[in-house]
Amino acid sequence: QDAFVAFHVDKVLVNKYLKPLQIGELAPDQPSVEPTKNKMLVKDFRELRATVEKMGLLKPNQLFFLLLLAHILLLDTAAWLILLYFGTSLMPFTVSLVVLTISQVQASWLQHDLGHLSVFRKTKWNHLLHKFVMCHLIGASAKWWTLLHSQHHAKPNCFQKDPDIDMHPFLFTLGKKLSVELGIKKKKYMPYNHQHKYFFITLPPLLFPTYFHYHTFYVAYTKRYW
Repeated sequence: QDAFVAFHVDKVLVNKYLKPLQIGELAPDQPSVEPTKNKMLVKDFRELRATVEKMGLLKPNQLFFLLLLAHILLLDTAAWLILLYFGTSLMPFTVSLVVLTISQVQASWLQHDLGHLSVFRKTKWNHLLHKFVMCHLIGASAKWWTLLHSQHHAKPNCFQKDPDIDMHPFLFTLGKKLSVELGIKKKKYMPYNHQHKYFFITLPPLLFPTYFHYHTFYVAYTKRYW
């Protein structure tokens, strides 16, 4: 029940399609809570959620997101205008790079909220704006991100299930003890006992400009996202 509530925004519409699938009601003496769950904890959680919804804390401020999109577009435009008017020498290029980096980081968080269907009440508008931000402003596939991020939330931090940690054992490895052991014994590919030192200089250039660009094209081609 809790997962159903969390994953379905328009519950009236979903219930309409669930009616033909109903096979009956639970008897009064049958438990409505899974045996592995704490009944009191579930009750407290549902009361907390009801209170949060009543206070309106789950209602997004759409003006905030529209202003966020506007300032992303403004920064994108400013970055290109700097190069257009001042040329590509070191100083204009650096300033343009900083402005565009800020814009891209903000766009990545905006597309994250849109991908979670958290901005508009209607799923259609979330998907449309998500595609615009992800495909046109960032230059990646919206379906690619949705596929990988859904797997991440389905099995967070589970090796070979969560694509966000699917780098073991290549550039990085998982676990404090295992990384030290592999590094000292010089097994696999990298000095993993020092991965906390080279993380900041290897992950940004290899993950975003290299791996993400390769993988978004790979998934789009194999899944036929066209």
